Amino acid sequence: MMERLRIEYGTGYMELNIEAFFPCKMPAARKAARLINSYCSDETRAELLSELWELADGYAALCKMYKEIEEALPADTPERRRWRAQFNKTETLRRRMAGNIRLISGGIKDD
Repeated sequence: MMERLRIEYGTGYMELNIEAFFPCKMPAARKAARLINSYCSDETRAELLSELWELADGYAALCKMYKEIEEALPADTPERRRWRAQFNKTETLRRRMAGNIRLISGGIKDD
């Protein structure tokens, strides 16, 4: 399991704590993806992507669970709204992670 990603480039290096950094918002993801795609080996990228897919699967599983709990509760109750909010938060993270994976795997190129 990869905990940190070290990106070495001409003037120095950067270390990313994977679980703390990802999923990140698109501006940060674009910068990180540019560095990762330029300076990391294919093996390192593959390992990182594998780790990110695992995290994305976890978010998807949580979303499914929160949705099921929410749908089992009576409509318009505080408890149901709480689970709905939890689902929305986790769904945002899941979508953000999907975007991060797409950038790093080369699905989107920005120059």
